[in-house]
Amino acid sequence: MDRETQKRPTPMRYQQPGRYFEDWVLHDTQEDVDYVPQTHLRIWYNNERGVYSTHHHSAMEIMVCMENQSVVIANGETYRLNVGDILIIPPHMLHKLIFEDFGVRFIYLIDVEILKCYQDFKVIDPVFMQPFHCTAATHPQIYQDLYDALIQMTDIYFENNAFWEMRIYAIILSAISLIGRYHFTRNAQNDSAASEAKQWEYYGKFSSLLNYIDANYSQDLTLEQAAQYIGFSKYHFARLFKTYTNTTFYNYLCHKRMQVAQSLLSTDTPITNIAIQTGFNNLTSFCRCFRKFTNCSPTEYRMRLSEVN
Repeated sequence: MDRETQKRPTPMRYQQPGRYFEDWVLHDTQEDVDYVPQTHLRIWYNNERGVYSTHHHSAMEIMVCMENQSVVIANGETYRLNVGDILIIPPHMLHKLIFEDFGVRFIYLIDVEILKCYQDFKVIDPVFMQPFHCTAATHPQIYQDLYDALIQMTDIYFENNAFWEMRIYAIILSAISLIGRYHFTRNAQNDSAASEAKQWEYYGKFSSLLNYIDANYSQDLTLEQAAQYIGFSKYHFARLFKTYTNTTFYNYLCHKRMQVAQSLLSTDTPITNIAIQTGFNNLTSFCRCFRKFTNCSPTEYRMRLSEVN
């Protein structure tokens, strides 16, 4: 990775435990994620001072600030992390790391593709359309449990005992479900007219709807069709969708289409065909939406993928 940093020695306890790791590699702005071989994650201890240039990658990135302040610019927003703060950056989101002074932070690179087989993960997906900045002040209901989970993951990783990856992923599932329950419960509270039974009914309906979107994103889906699918008027549906997901139906649909487009761009499928396969009836609209979610054009994204490969 292109960076201008000064290093301090890494404590023996936090050196990569017998797992080959050469260096960070950046192709334009895309980082070639170096997971531990034959696994789906990497955790590293960072105590550098300096700047990691703007980049993105297929992994979900989590940072826990342990000493001094860290600054992250993600999706155009600046996040200042104090000691104990947690920041979760979604896959493929452009971000820049700025460590103005020597400090300590743990950085977790996690492959979340293997979690997409879980229905609950689809319901949580809208939560991670933006970075999630969690502190003791902003999220007192879940902060300590989430922080403890991340530290437990770190301990397991650097202890290097048998079944370490499965144990860590068990904690990842628990942590993500914690965040999901928090958001759903909080958003449900904003719908004061809904009883607990009604909120659970909405969860089931939205879960079914997200499956429907997964199966039909390539079609000309409309808000009216989505509302009809789960039995609501379009006005009631639009309000509930925003309440329970913190985004609009069309914004989420574009987000889903761009996830598919990113995958297709790793193949030799013509970009015009990708636009059609992801539900766009013209290339201009596709390129505009793609740039909105990735900050680059489809052609630029494909070039970066080819450089990695």
